[in-house]
Amino acid sequence: MTNRRKRAVRAAFALVGALAMGACGSARYPAYYTLHLEPSTEAAASERGIGTLAIKGLSCPDYLCEGRIVYRPTPGEVGFYQYHRWASSPRAMIAQYLAERVRVGSVFTSVSGDESRMPTDFLLSGTLERLEEVDEARQVVAVSTISAQLVDTRAGVVVWSGTAAERVPVQQRDMSGVVSGLGAAVRASVDRLVSEMELELGRGTASRDVP
Repeated sequence: MTNRRKRAVRAAFALVGALAMGACGSARYPAYYTLHLEPSTEAAASERGIGTLAIKGLSCPDYLCEGRIVYRPTPGEVGFYQYHRWASSPRAMIAQYLAERVRVGSVFTSVSGDESRMPTDFLLSGTLERLEEVDEARQVVAVSTISAQLVDTRAGVVVWSGTAAERVPVQQRDMSGVVSGLGAAVRASVDRLVSEMELELGRGTASRDVP
């Protein structure tokens, strides 16, 4: 092998090595996020609630709860952020907030998750239908849609159902801003659902109290 050819071979190996080292140095790892969800007030004890309540874990489409944060570049297209993911299941985070929000209202004598397997007077279940960034022509919007229904387990009937869809403009155009917007949209959705449920239950209680 001539000296020129030897130098060419060494140069080729050096280039391959440099590329391999560069690839290793640029390895990227996912960032993980949680929804910032907190009730506006402390939960109060209730002595005159209408009964005990269990909150069933929320259901959701697979694409929403498989881990990656979802965005929609167009109305008919679904995209995923490969390196931006939820630290825990969105439906678990939202179900926990829903339970805390219901406790604040003091409509029920007690509120628990359905994992307790204890019989309760009411069962609240729901579906996380949307939780995603939506890219529009002039803005980015965080969208949350949650539906829920309340069953009187003693009578076996649905006593209330509702759906709340919220859109929150993303002020800060980065992932932290998107997650913050999604948290705000979820809080608004849950708060509206619980307020509507409490209003309906209040009407039912008032009608039963009329002589």
